[in-house]
Amino acid sequence: MMKPTKPAPSTSTCSRCGECCRWLPFVSVHQCKPHQVQYLRERGLKEAGGFFLVNAPCRHLREDEPDESGARKWSCAIYDTRPATCRDFCGKTLSGGKRYYVPEGCMMAGEKK
Repeated sequence: MMKPTKPAPSTSTCSRCGECCRWLPFVSVHQCKPHQVQYLRERGLKEAGGFFLVNAPCRHLREDEPDESGARKWSCAIYDTRPATCRDFCGKTLSGGKRYYVPEGCMMAGEKK
Protein backbone atom coordinates (compact mmCIF):
# COMPACT_ATOMS: atom_id res chain seq x y z
CA MET A 1 0.00 0.00 0.00
CA MET A 2 1.42 3.38 -1.02
CA LYS A 3 1.58 6.11 1.59
CA PRO A 4 0.14 9.44 0.47
CA THR A 5 2.67 12.25 0.28
CA LYS A 6 2.31 15.99 0.27
CA PRO A 7 2.07 17.42 -3.23
CA ALA A 8 5.30 19.01 -4.37
CA PRO A 9 5.17 22.78 -4.70
CA SER A 10 4.90 24.00 -8.24
CA THR A 11 5.49 27.38 -9.76
CA SER A 12 2.58 27.09 -12.16
CA THR A 13 -0.22 24.85 -13.29
CA CYS A 14 0.50 21.83 -15.47
CA SER A 15 -0.40 22.43 -19.12
CA ARG A 16 -1.13 18.69 -19.54
CA CYS A 17 1.22 18.38 -22.51
CA GLY A 18 2.15 14.83 -21.43
CA GLU A 19 5.82 15.23 -22.31
CA CYS A 20 7.11 14.42 -18.80
CA CYS A 21 5.20 11.12 -18.94
CA ARG A 22 6.36 10.29 -22.46
CA TRP A 23 10.15 10.62 -22.31
CA LEU A 24 12.25 8.37 -20.08
CA PRO A 25 15.75 9.48 -19.02
CA PHE A 26 17.72 6.48 -20.23
CA VAL A 27 21.35 7.21 -19.38
CA SER A 28 23.45 10.24 -18.45
CA VAL A 29 25.50 11.53 -21.36
CA HIS A 30 28.41 11.99 -18.93
CA GLN A 31 28.35 8.30 -17.98
CA CYS A 32 28.80 7.21 -21.58
CA LYS A 33 32.11 6.59 -23.26
CA PRO A 34 32.71 8.61 -26.46
CA HIS A 35 31.85 5.67 -28.74
CA GLN A 36 28.60 5.09 -26.82
CA VAL A 37 27.63 8.77 -27.13
CA GLN A 38 28.29 8.61 -30.86
CA TYR A 39 26.24 5.41 -31.21
CA LEU A 40 23.25 6.78 -29.28
CA ARG A 41 23.33 10.04 -31.25
CA GLU A 42 23.50 8.11 -34.54
CA ARG A 43 20.48 6.11 -33.40
CA GLY A 44 18.61 9.39 -33.01
CA LEU A 45 18.04 9.38 -29.26
CA LYS A 46 16.83 12.71 -27.95
CA GLU A 47 19.14 14.57 -25.56
CA ALA A 48 18.00 16.94 -22.82
CA GLY A 49 19.29 17.95 -19.42
CA GLY A 50 22.43 15.85 -19.81
CA PHE A 51 20.48 12.66 -20.50
CA PHE A 52 19.65 10.53 -23.49
CA LEU A 53 15.89 10.05 -23.58
CA VAL A 54 13.80 7.24 -25.01
CA ASN A 55 10.25 7.70 -26.19
CA ALA A 56 8.56 5.37 -23.70
CA PRO A 57 5.11 6.75 -22.83
CA CYS A 58 3.71 5.69 -19.48
CA ARG A 59 1.04 3.06 -19.93
CA HIS A 60 -1.35 5.22 -17.88
CA LEU A 61 -1.00 8.32 -20.08
CA ARG A 62 -4.34 9.01 -21.78
CA GLU A 63 -5.18 11.50 -24.50
CA ASP A 64 -8.09 13.78 -23.64
CA GLU A 65 -10.24 16.00 -25.83
CA PRO A 66 -8.30 18.97 -27.26
CA ASP A 67 -8.91 22.36 -25.65
CA GLU A 68 -10.56 25.33 -27.41
CA SER A 69 -7.31 26.12 -29.25
CA GLY A 70 -7.11 22.55 -30.56
CA ALA A 71 -4.05 21.74 -28.43
CA ARG A 72 -3.75 18.08 -27.47
CA LYS A 73 -4.21 17.42 -23.75
CA TRP A 74 -3.16 14.41 -21.72
CA SER A 75 -4.03 12.99 -18.32
CA CYS A 76 -3.16 10.12 -16.02
CA ALA A 77 -5.59 7.21 -15.87
CA ILE A 78 -4.48 6.45 -12.28
CA TYR A 79 -3.95 10.03 -11.07
CA ASP A 80 -5.43 9.47 -7.59
CA THR A 81 -3.24 6.41 -6.98
CA ARG A 82 -0.16 7.34 -9.06
CA PRO A 83 3.27 6.32 -7.71
CA ALA A 84 5.32 8.63 -5.48
CA THR A 85 7.72 9.43 -8.33
CA CYS A 86 4.83 10.92 -10.28
CA ARG A 87 3.35 12.72 -7.27
CA ASP A 88 6.74 14.27 -6.52
CA PHE A 89 7.26 15.68 -10.01
CA CYS A 90 7.32 19.45 -9.77
CA GLY A 91 8.98 20.49 -13.01
CA LYS A 92 12.44 20.60 -11.44
CA THR A 93 15.45 18.34 -11.06
CA LEU A 94 15.56 17.42 -7.39
CA SER A 95 18.54 16.86 -5.13
CA GLY A 96 19.48 13.53 -3.61
CA GLY A 97 19.94 11.80 -6.95
CA LYS A 98 16.26 11.95 -7.92
CA ARG A 99 16.00 13.32 -11.43
CA TYR A 100 13.16 14.00 -13.79
CA TYR A 101 13.02 14.90 -17.43
CA VAL A 102 11.72 18.46 -17.48
CA PRO A 103 10.33 19.18 -20.95
CA GLU A 104 11.34 22.38 -22.71
CA GLY A 105 8.70 24.98 -21.94
CA CYS A 106 7.28 23.05 -18.97
CA MET A 107 4.81 25.43 -17.31
CA MET A 108 5.42 23.82 -13.91
CA ALA A 109 9.13 24.58 -14.14
CA GLY A 110 8.55 28.29 -14.49
CA GLU A 111 11.72 30.34 -14.77
CA LYS A 112 14.71 27.99 -15.22
CA LYS A 113 17.79 29.01 -13.26
